[in-house]
Amino acid sequence: MPTVAWLEQLPACVVVIIAGVLRYANAAALHLMEAQAPDDFVGRPVVDFIHPLDLHRVLARIRRAEQAAGANPPTEFRAYSCRGRTLMLAMSSTHLQDSGAGSVLASFLDMTERAAMETRLRETEENFQRMMNTMQDVFYRTDAQGITRYVCPAVKNVLGYTAEEIIGLPAAAFYPDPAEREALIAAIRKHGFVRDFPGRMRRKDGTVIDISISTQALRDEQGQYAGVEGIWRDITERKNMERELERLATRDSLTGKLNRRSILERLEQALDQRRDRREQPSLFVLLLDLDHFKRINDTHGHAVGDQALCQFVETVERQRRGDDHFGRLGGEEFLLILEGVDLAEARQAAERVRLAVERTNIELVEGLTTQLTVSIGIAQMQPGDRRPSDLLERADRALYKAKDLGRNQVVLEVPAAN
Repeated sequence: MPTVAWLEQLPACVVVIIAGVLRYANAAALHLMEAQAPDDFVGRPVVDFIHPLDLHRVLARIRRAEQAAGANPPTEFRAYSCRGRTLMLAMSSTHLQDSGAGSVLASFLDMTERAAMETRLRETEENFQRMMNTMQDVFYRTDAQGITRYVCPAVKNVLGYTAEEIIGLPAAAFYPDPAEREALIAAIRKHGFVRDFPGRMRRKDGTVIDISISTQALRDEQGQYAGVEGIWRDITERKNMERELERLATRDSLTGKLNRRSILERLEQALDQRRDRREQPSLFVLLLDLDHFKRINDTHGHAVGDQALCQFVETVERQRRGDDHFGRLGGEEFLLILEGVDLAEARQAAERVRLAVERTNIELVEGLTTQLTVSIGIAQMQPGDRRPSDLLERADRALYKAKDLGRNQVVLEVPAAN
């Protein structure tokens, strides 16, 4: 068989097959097939190097080339090197003219690395999809304009939308308040990422849920902002539990108003805000104590007394301003904190509450009502006040004066002159 010297210089692998036997292989082919000597490869049947599962297809291509039926397009198949290593080859073949019947010229390229990479990519994609399909949290990706480009199937369980319904829409469309989405993006742009960022989203049925977002910025080849990707999870149940725990910790279990610790904390905060200021916004405290309330408990029992307390609280609630703080100190004693009012307004607020309580029919049991009255002591913050007890002691003295004057009275404690 004639040989061509330039075939030895080709980087592509070239072989000549005659009657199913390898009769020539250039240097590139011998190297790829890991032949230590030409005889390791040349002179052996082609079938010795073809994977059994691909053998039928490869031999069909060779027979077609032997019959001068035209050039075969490239085909990929698995082959064995002389050392038994599995390779992935892409072979093109054609009839070799002037070399006798059954002569085939074939060239092939090593596709092993590409095939391995494709396998790895396929496995990675399969693993990714499997992970996305089993996630309880929601993985998402948006572009620089905030358009959703990917969201995993778990979004159906959380928001009620399928992934297909969400992809292509602005992520901000699912926030009840667009400002919350803007705050998230601002934090990501500033830091490059966020962890457990709080937020809310609106479900398909209109329900608003609490979410926690952990995400990071995406950058393009020029380092420019290209969007975000990350995970968010539904934490509504946790948030509801936290809110309930906070309510239990800060609210009076009977009336639902601030408990003693919480109302005193509000008073301390108000004092701290005014401390060491030249111009101090006015601050008043009203100490409220129901008159002769023990009679109700003794006559009708504590359950009825509790109902009366709740009705009293409802009466006060209807009279107070929305930004006033109101809480229960204990028993039938309550504290109302007024900020930003003058002395006349504080007196008016106290009289309004006192009169409303006096005029309210308190239902004790079915068919039986009574009237309650309340005594109120007022104290105004003074420059020297540093602790809540400073105001409360003066308000308490004013309250006792109201009791001494016959109850159902409002008394303002006047600080002693220096």
